[in-house]
Formats: sequence, C-alpha cells, structure tokens
Amino acid sequence: MKKKIILISDLPEDAAFLSEIISIVDADLEVAPDAKTGLEFLAENECEAIFLDITRIKQLREFEVEAQQRFGLFSDRLQPNQIHFIGNGGIGENRDAILSPLFGSFLPRSSESVEMNGQLYGRFVKAGENMNTNGVEHYISAKGDTQEVVITNSNQKQDAAEAVRQFLLMAKIPARISNGIANAVDELLMNALFDAPCDQFGKPLYSATSRSLARELKAPEHVSLKIGFDGFCVGISVSDSFGSVDRNRLLSHVSMNYRDHDYKIKFGQAGAGLGIATVFNSGGTLIYHCETHVKTIATLLYRAYPNYRDFKSQFKFFSARFYG
Repeated sequence: MKKKIILISDLPEDAAFLSEIISIVDADLEVAPDAKTGLEFLAENECEAIFLDITRIKQLREFEVEAQQRFGLFSDRLQPNQIHFIGNGGIGENRDAILSPLFGSFLPRSSESVEMNGQLYGRFVKAGENMNTNGVEHYISAKGDTQEVVITNSNQKQDAAEAVRQFLLMAKIPARISNGIANAVDELLMNALFDAPCDQFGKPLYSATSRSLARELKAPEHVSLKIGFDGFCVGISVSDSFGSVDRNRLLSHVSMNYRDHDYKIKFGQAGAGLGIATVFNSGGTLIYHCETHVKTIATLLYRAYPNYRDFKSQFKFFSARFYG
C-alpha cells in the first residue's frame, strides 16, 4: 500500500510545496482544510507525515484540542517525529508553536525556489522513515566528499573547528560564510564535550567545568565530527554517545530571541544549550536526532551560496527528533 502524507492547510502555496515533497517520498497527498477534517482522516489512515499550518496559533490549539478528544494528546497515532509545522517568519516568531508538546519540526513557508526547497525537505522526510535523520550522508549527493574525525581530547575542539573553516575555504566558500559555519560547529562541539557527558542517573559531569580546561576523553566521551560537501550543499554533524539532551530546554533556547531579552549566563549554566539559537541563526538548517541514553547527533545543513546575503536568507528548517 502506498504511503500517505496529510497536509492540514487551506493555503494553495502549502499544497504546491507538498507536491514536491511527495515526489521524493513517493507518497499520496491528502489535503484537509481544517483540524477536524484532518483528524477524521488520521483516524482512518496511517500517515507517514503530518504537515500542519500554524500561521495562526489558534489553528494549532484547535488541532491539539481535537487530537486530545479523539486520540489523547500523547497517542501513538500522533508522534511528534512525524509532525511538521509550517509557519511564516522564523522560529522566534512562532515560539508558542515550537513549545507545543506535539512539536517535531518547523519549516518556514516557502514562496521562492519551491521545487528546490521542497525536494530538500522531501529528503529529510524520507530519511526520517527509518530513523536515518542522523547523518550528513542522507542530505548530500553521492558524488559528495565526506570526512570524519574523532575528538579524544577537549583541547582538540578549536583545531577541529578551524579544520572545518579551512575545508570550506578550500571549497571556495566565502570567508565570512566559512567563519560563521565554523563558529556554529565550535558551539556544537562545546555542547558535545561539556554538556552531553552525564552519569548513570543523568547528572551532568562537566556543567561547571571551565571550557578552557583540557582533559583527556574516556571512550564514552569521544565526539565524532563529520563533514560533507557535494558542490552545492554542506553538511556537518557532531555526535556524542550520551543522548542526554533535554527536549524542553532545547526547544526553549532555540526559539528564544536573546536580542529581545536582557539575559546573562549564570555560573553553572554555561552548558545549558544557550548557544543553540546562535547556531540556528548562523544561516542553515539544524536537525537534532536524540536516542535517549544512547547518542545525540546534531546536523547542520547549508547551501553554498556565493554571497552572504543569499546565504543568510536561505531556506532552513529546525527539527528535534527524540527516540526512546
């Protein structure tokens, strides 16, 4: 039986975008104009993915209420990993939606380059079918070059970020863009090295440790950095072996616009993921794949535009997928 995807939206541009996605996923598309109609379909059919227009927060709340009445809010029929919110603007402008218990992924409404953007997102949806949202190889073409390094000492972080910068410069990516991507990678490495490690009870081991203190990493603390480039798309992933990311904290930080808040990092909170919003604002897609107590993989995807203006305004999405 052919896979099904449902779009709950009455906007024709959303249907046009989904038509590109289903061409990659090889699925049939059902379009429902409202939450009630969409949930009636979901009650009778299993869907590979659920796309929901959350332009007005009222639409999301109606969906949540209808879902609660029909399935219960935490039913297996409504897995956040299968739910994709479509909205206008960025994550900061849709913070109420990002903090929903049903949140899985957010993509901004795309009115330009619909075919290209829809196919990129289609590859992401397809990768998620078998929990394969966890690596750069699923997003760059087969002709792309992929390299991987394993960090075994915390003082290798800066060298690894610099190696990424040099890799990008050699790929003829402008210096301003390369510098921004390297800074984002540095932040993800910081999280993997100092925030992720925890004991058997989930207590962080290095949350109050100075980030400048070099330490040898025991085998479970090794961090993997993978980078790939196919001439069009840059993919970078950072992985740890703890799977300790706190979902609520991650969503809170990534959706907060710190420019609008008088916020200072307190001692002991440096590893709370406060740089995640900066990472996402670096210009590209950010995908979190967390298998609880097993591993976390953070993946960055960028299109290699020749100028910073186009790079900064590129189509990008955010996803937080939690398993186990």
